[in-house]
Amino acid sequence: MRTDIERFFSPKSIAIIGASQDLVTISGQPLKHLLSHGYKGKLYPVNPKYQDVAGVKCWPSLESLPEAPELALILVNASRVPDMLTSCGKKGVPYVIIFSSGFSEMGGAGVTAQQKLAEIAREYDIGVIGPNCQGMINAADGVFAGFGSVFGSDYKPGSVSMVSQSGGFGFSVMNLSSLDGGLPFRQMVTTGNEIGVSTLDFMDYFIRDPQTDIIGTYIEGVKDARRILDTGDKALAAGKPILMWKVGNTEQGQKAAASHTANLGGAMALYKAAFKQKGIIQVEDIQDLVDYGRALRSNKLPKGNRLAIITISGGAGILMTDEIVARGMQMAQLSATTVAKLKEFVPSFGSVGNPVDVTAAIFNDLTLINRTLQAINDDPGVDCIAMINASLQGEIAQKVAAEIIAVAAKTDKPIFISWSARDAVAPEAYGALDAARIPHYKSPVRCGRALAAVSWYAEARRRNAAQKNDKAPVISRPAAQAMLKGKTGDVAEYAAKQVLAEYGIAVTKEELAKTRDAAVAAAQKIGFPVAMKVQSSDISHKTEAKAVKLGVANAADVAAAFDDILKNAKAWKADASIDGVLVQEMVGDGTEVIIGITNDALFGPAVMFGLGGIFAEVLKDVSFRLAPITLAMAREMIEEIKGYPVLAGARGKAPADVDALADTLVKLSALAVDLKDQVAELDINPLLVMPRGLGVKAADALIRMKS
Repeated sequence: MRTDIERFFSPKSIAIIGASQDLVTISGQPLKHLLSHGYKGKLYPVNPKYQDVAGVKCWPSLESLPEAPELALILVNASRVPDMLTSCGKKGVPYVIIFSSGFSEMGGAGVTAQQKLAEIAREYDIGVIGPNCQGMINAADGVFAGFGSVFGSDYKPGSVSMVSQSGGFGFSVMNLSSLDGGLPFRQMVTTGNEIGVSTLDFMDYFIRDPQTDIIGTYIEGVKDARRILDTGDKALAAGKPILMWKVGNTEQGQKAAASHTANLGGAMALYKAAFKQKGIIQVEDIQDLVDYGRALRSNKLPKGNRLAIITISGGAGILMTDEIVARGMQMAQLSATTVAKLKEFVPSFGSVGNPVDVTAAIFNDLTLINRTLQAINDDPGVDCIAMINASLQGEIAQKVAAEIIAVAAKTDKPIFISWSARDAVAPEAYGALDAARIPHYKSPVRCGRALAAVSWYAEARRRNAAQKNDKAPVISRPAAQAMLKGKTGDVAEYAAKQVLAEYGIAVTKEELAKTRDAAVAAAQKIGFPVAMKVQSSDISHKTEAKAVKLGVANAADVAAAFDDILKNAKAWKADASIDGVLVQEMVGDGTEVIIGITNDALFGPAVMFGLGGIFAEVLKDVSFRLAPITLAMAREMIEEIKGYPVLAGARGKAPADVDALADTLVKLSALAVDLKDQVAELDINPLLVMPRGLGVKAADALIRMKS
């Protein structure tokens, strides 16, 4: 696979295969756009029909060219693409963009045709972009190699580079950012069906590119999804934020799975896990990508998540407060010293709380802006500042902007502005803020969202630095691998728990009974009361089969329960293969949680955690991480669910043994890696978390083998 992608973005020569004299058509536009934007390299239109195209000599074939172009654009019918790509290979062309459609997106014969293209690319070591894509723009070097209205516009070169699997969407982001101001692009490329150079290949290049500071990405899915972790690590180390929009996330497209873990997972849950682990900022709208990009261009990251808001409109302050708190930030608690300073000049009818409401008094005294900003900036309990200026315009807008810029120049704390005036009535003020790289937005909600995104990214960088030396444990258990060797389908609870025990995961005391008498003997040995459950790889959900009995208190009841469980199991599934009845200790005073593994085809093994019952299955209040995980990551998984207060000791309840729970998640992660070639899914449901210091116990477990 080629890695010299800088040659792709800055080619010294370009061949346009299938160039048309009709410059309005898709095959005519690339040459027109390259010429109009002053491309400085050599251009070789290729089409045996013409002597010249747009005043440029046209060549009858690729073979007739005097040199091997560094980039070829293929704009011919799908049926002719294999021959053209082969010609590129024989000529020694390093990079090719295939614009033509009619391949895997069509299904059937299109899939076969695309596979043929991939084989040709591998044979000749061609870096193929596409097929079925819209091209690329390198605004800095005037390389506008593509088609569509966006290629007809000029763009001020910047430091944002983006890769998109959708041509129309990707270029619309670039176009919107140029209209809205403040987010100039350096490079933009669309990858289409991705038979060669992939989204992640381009992201890795942008990380290496010294002139790219911010990376944008639009994906529907990636074939080598686990590689996102490595790319995220490199981006964090380089200090280059990644803004990623992942689409195609509805549950309807996911296959039903028998275990809860797989049902609660799905591709998007694992993408989100990767984003959290590696500080990749998820965006959900074009405006998000532009707004967050503008925020990150300020090059100031908060040292914490505590925000102070200054406003001349109380209602706007409330709007922003709601937005930032919902996204994980905190309203800063202003110190007594700061409050005392503010009381010296904030009108009595204003507010010196947070948000600080200086009221419309600024119209009479513009020094209020500087003094308020400075007082809050000096507060060590404030990490970042947002100012809401309503619709200030004209001369007063210029003066307010100057006051903001003066304070911002002397602090490393980010200052964001919400300013609703139309561009036409405050052009000088907005221009001055842009020049100073102070992010400004038309609404307090947009401003709050952007601030929260920057705060989240800053926290990801701090976390990455703090944990960079942490190592996830590696546990190899040949005995566990041997237990599962040759097994297919489901592995029932008793055998599954034996596997868990190999990795140091605590399980309940239990015995497998094949007869009524054996069940009674086991119960007497374990101690009453006991739980009893059918053991069958054919019955995954024992409760639904009425094949579970809890709190069985004496020998007679054990004997009766044994018979009842077997009868109900056979009624549920007559041909079920039954191993016996599991007799198990009753464990009380524990909080039920569910933990598990899903071994995804794209991401590999991942670990899941959630509270038991309705929290996980209905509310889907769960967290995921891609294995392996460290102890710190396990703690993050536990603390990020909404139900965490239940474990922390809500309403006077004794705190649960979260340390033992975190340790168990780490061991489960090690199991997931060790058994990744055998195990498809694993559920421990419930895992009982005892009060602090008393540990955990797996009360039930199920393993589903890879087919």
